[in-house]
Amino acid sequence: MSRMVRENAVSGLRERIYFAQALLRQLTREQAGAVPAVRLALRGAVVFHLYSALVGLARQSASTYQVAGADHLFSLAALVQAFRDSEVEAPEMAILGQALADRADLIAWLDGEMQNAMGAAGLARRPTPPSDANALNLMAEDRYAPLAEGDMERLSNAIQRVSELVEHCVGYLEEW
Repeated sequence: MSRMVRENAVSGLRERIYFAQALLRQLTREQAGAVPAVRLALRGAVVFHLYSALVGLARQSASTYQVAGADHLFSLAALVQAFRDSEVEAPEMAILGQALADRADLIAWLDGEMQNAMGAAGLARRPTPPSDANALNLMAEDRYAPLAEGDMERLSNAIQRVSELVEHCVGYLEEW
C-alpha cells in the first residue's frame, strides 16, 4: 500500500523539518567519520530542507494573500519583497522579514548559507583537519567552519528555530 500525499501545506513544512532532523542525525552519527564530501552533502541537505520549509511557508502565505508572481520565487528576501511590492501585510511575512534583517538570527544565517550554496564556489568549501604538528593551529581552529563542532550545534539550533517559527506561523496560515 502506498502513502497518499495530502494537500496540506503545513504537513509538508513539518515533513521538511523532519528530513532536516533525520539528515542531521545521520551526519552526526552514522556519517561522522565519512569523507568530507559526503558530510558536506548531508550538511547541504539539512540547510536545504530547513530553507525549503521557510520558502514553503512564505509561498503558502503568498497563495493565501494572492501575491502575484510569488509562486516562482525561491528566495526568502525575494518573497518578502514581493509582499512589500504588492503592499500586502501578512503577520508571518513580517516575522520572516524581521528574522532576515537580524544578522544574529538563525533564519538570516540559513538565508546566507543558501545564497553561498548558489554561488560558483558554494560547495567547494572544504574543512581542513587540524594539524597535530602545531598545537597553536588547534587553538586557532574556527569552531563554526563547515562540519566543525560549532557548525553542527548551529545546524541543530537552526532546526529548532525553524520548527518554532513554522509552528508559530501555522496559526496564521490555518486562520484563513
